[in-house]
Amino acid sequence: MSKMLPTIEAPLTFVVRTNERPRVVMSANHAEANKPIGEYRSMPMSIADARALPEPATLDREGFALFRHETRVSDFYDPKAIEGVYYPEVITLLKQAIGATEVHIFDHTLRVEDEAKRRAHGTRLPVSIVHNDYTERSGPQRVRDLLLPEAAERFLSNRFAMVNVWRSFGASAERFPLAAADGRTVTQADYVAVDLVYPDRTGEIYQNAHSEAQRWYYFSRMQRDEAMLLKCFDTSGDGRTRYTAHSGFANPHAPADTPPRESIEVRTLLSFAP
Repeated sequence: MSKMLPTIEAPLTFVVRTNERPRVVMSANHAEANKPIGEYRSMPMSIADARALPEPATLDREGFALFRHETRVSDFYDPKAIEGVYYPEVITLLKQAIGATEVHIFDHTLRVEDEAKRRAHGTRLPVSIVHNDYTERSGPQRVRDLLLPEAAERFLSNRFAMVNVWRSFGASAERFPLAAADGRTVTQADYVAVDLVYPDRTGEIYQNAHSEAQRWYYFSRMQRDEAMLLKCFDTSGDGRTRYTAHSGFANPHAPADTPPRESIEVRTLLSFAP
């Protein structure tokens, strides 16, 4: 299907399975890049424009979706505006758009290409390795880490999901947009557990190995009043997509004067309990 859609060719970086478990040493200085330790391979990929899909992508089918979502936040470098205004807007979106009955926002990350802005605001670089934020083990553990024991057990006894809400808040996302794989084209064998090494703890995510079966998409010309949802964990076992492999990528067709990317991703924990 993707061959019939407007498509760009761009490299994505995949982990290579070896006998050594990969790890990422997390930078204490947000302005610096994290350090991946393992074998990686850059592969040229066809990345189709999901705006041209015959039916809009959905969280449960492809694992990602695009929503019109206006915000009253004018300055995303203001933490008070994000937590006081944007968080409630995201909660409303997730309840209305996908039927979540309970939403917990547990953090957000600003990712900025421009080095001066990154250092001034303590933001991170865009991620350029294909990954998914949680694993079969770390998803439930995150619930236990975030919630009090009684609330955690209630969450764990019903279907829950973890969804990232991604938006560009700069002038353009075209220079370094976000790509996501159709979850139906990614097998469990493509997911490789990777350690995230912090000074005080070790977490776990999936990075992704390449497969010819994978089909990749992005949303062209994302505007400030749009939000892309990515499903990073779902306990459902009924055939819904449970994870979404994704990565930022350099768009070779972006004009030279395209502004550097500025984006925010909000990470959420959702319950669908009645």
